[in-house]
Amino acid sequence: MSLPRLYLDEDVSTAVAVAMERRGFDVLTTLAAGRRGTLDEEQLDFAASEARTLITFNRGDFARLHQLILGEGGHHAGIVVSRQAPVGPFVKALLRLFATHDAAALRDRLFWLRLAKSPD
Repeated sequence: MSLPRLYLDEDVSTAVAVAMERRGFDVLTTLAAGRRGTLDEEQLDFAASEARTLITFNRGDFARLHQLILGEGGHHAGIVVSRQAPVGPFVKALLRLFATHDAAALRDRLFWLRLAKSPD
Protein backbone atom coordinates (compact mmCIF):
# COMPACT_ATOMS: atom_id res chain seq x y z
CA MET A 1 0.00 0.00 0.00
CA SER A 2 1.34 3.41 -0.94
CA LEU A 3 0.73 6.23 1.49
CA PRO A 4 -1.19 9.16 0.05
CA ARG A 5 0.61 12.46 -0.33
CA LEU A 6 -1.34 15.05 1.64
CA TYR A 7 -2.26 18.68 1.08
CA LEU A 8 -3.72 20.44 4.13
CA ASP A 9 -6.13 23.28 3.50
CA GLU A 10 -5.41 26.48 5.41
CA ASP A 11 -8.07 25.74 8.02
CA VAL A 12 -6.21 22.60 9.19
CA SER A 13 -3.62 23.17 11.92
CA THR A 14 0.06 22.85 11.06
CA ALA A 15 0.27 20.58 14.11
CA VAL A 16 -1.62 18.01 12.02
CA ALA A 17 1.06 18.32 9.32
CA VAL A 18 3.81 17.74 11.87
CA ALA A 19 2.01 14.73 13.36
CA MET A 20 1.42 13.14 9.96
CA GLU A 21 5.01 13.79 8.83
CA ARG A 22 6.26 12.03 11.98
CA ARG A 23 4.28 9.02 10.83
CA GLY A 24 5.93 8.96 7.42
CA PHE A 25 3.47 10.95 5.31
CA ASP A 26 4.54 13.47 2.69
CA VAL A 27 2.60 16.57 3.77
CA LEU A 28 2.31 20.00 2.18
CA THR A 29 0.36 22.80 3.83
CA THR A 30 -1.35 25.67 2.08
CA LEU A 31 1.00 28.05 3.87
CA ALA A 32 4.15 26.17 2.82
CA ALA A 33 2.90 26.06 -0.77
CA GLY A 34 2.37 29.84 -0.73
CA ARG A 35 -1.32 29.38 -1.54
CA ARG A 36 -2.96 30.95 1.50
CA GLY A 37 -6.21 32.74 0.58
CA THR A 38 -6.52 30.91 -2.74
CA LEU A 39 -10.02 29.96 -3.96
CA ASP A 40 -11.23 26.45 -3.10
CA GLU A 41 -11.38 25.43 -6.77
CA GLU A 42 -7.76 26.49 -7.23
CA GLN A 43 -6.70 24.66 -4.06
CA LEU A 44 -8.26 21.45 -5.34
CA ASP A 45 -6.75 21.91 -8.81
CA PHE A 46 -3.33 22.41 -7.22
CA ALA A 47 -3.72 19.34 -5.00
CA ALA A 48 -4.76 17.28 -8.04
CA SER A 49 -1.82 18.55 -10.10
CA GLU A 50 0.52 17.48 -7.29
CA ALA A 51 -1.27 14.12 -6.81
CA ARG A 52 -2.07 15.07 -3.21
CA THR A 53 -5.15 14.19 -1.21
CA LEU A 54 -6.75 17.39 0.08
CA ILE A 55 -7.64 17.50 3.79
CA THR A 56 -10.12 20.19 4.89
CA PHE A 57 -12.76 21.22 7.39
CA ASN A 58 -14.60 23.06 4.60
CA ARG A 59 -17.12 20.25 4.07
CA GLY A 60 -19.85 21.83 2.00
CA ASP A 61 -17.71 23.59 -0.58
CA PHE A 62 -15.42 20.65 -1.24
CA ALA A 63 -18.29 18.16 -1.40
CA ARG A 64 -19.80 20.38 -4.09
CA LEU A 65 -16.48 20.69 -5.92
CA HIS A 66 -16.03 16.92 -5.83
CA GLN A 67 -19.35 16.42 -7.62
CA LEU A 68 -18.65 19.22 -10.08
CA ILE A 69 -15.20 17.93 -11.08
CA LEU A 70 -16.30 14.33 -11.53
CA GLY A 71 -19.40 15.49 -13.41
CA GLU A 72 -17.15 17.32 -15.87
CA GLY A 73 -14.94 14.24 -16.33
CA GLY A 74 -12.13 15.62 -14.17
CA HIS A 75 -10.06 13.84 -11.56
CA HIS A 76 -8.47 14.49 -8.19
CA ALA A 77 -6.30 12.55 -5.73
CA GLY A 78 -9.00 12.39 -3.08
CA ILE A 79 -10.67 14.74 -0.66
CA VAL A 80 -11.05 14.14 3.08
CA VAL A 81 -13.51 16.40 4.87
CA SER A 82 -14.26 16.60 8.56
CA ARG A 83 -15.89 18.74 11.17
CA GLN A 84 -13.47 20.80 13.26
CA ALA A 85 -11.70 18.64 15.83
CA PRO A 86 -8.74 18.76 18.21
CA VAL A 87 -5.44 17.68 16.65
CA GLY A 88 -5.12 14.34 18.48
CA PRO A 89 -8.52 12.85 17.57
CA PHE A 90 -8.26 14.28 14.06
CA VAL A 91 -4.87 12.66 13.43
CA LYS A 92 -6.11 9.35 14.84
CA ALA A 93 -9.10 9.43 12.49
CA LEU A 94 -6.83 10.18 9.51
CA LEU A 95 -4.56 7.28 10.44
CA ARG A 96 -7.55 4.93 10.67
CA LEU A 97 -8.66 6.00 7.19
CA PHE A 98 -5.19 5.66 5.68
CA ALA A 99 -4.68 2.24 7.28
CA THR A 100 -7.36 0.89 4.93
CA HIS A 101 -7.19 3.29 1.98
CA ASP A 102 -3.99 3.87 0.05
CA ALA A 103 -3.37 6.58 -2.55
CA ALA A 104 -5.06 4.59 -5.31
CA ALA A 105 -8.17 3.93 -3.21
CA LEU A 106 -8.55 7.66 -2.49
CA ARG A 107 -8.46 8.78 -6.12
CA ASP A 108 -11.64 10.59 -7.22
CA ARG A 109 -13.35 9.89 -3.90
CA LEU A 110 -14.71 12.08 -1.13
CA PHE A 111 -14.37 10.78 2.42
CA TRP A 112 -16.24 12.13 5.41
CA LEU A 113 -13.82 11.52 8.27
CA ARG A 114 -15.33 9.66 11.19
CA LEU A 115 -14.11 11.04 14.47
CA ALA A 116 -14.28 9.01 17.64
CA LYS A 117 -16.95 10.27 19.97
CA SER A 118 -15.61 12.00 23.04
CA PRO A 119 -16.72 10.66 26.42
CA ASP A 120 -19.46 12.71 28.07
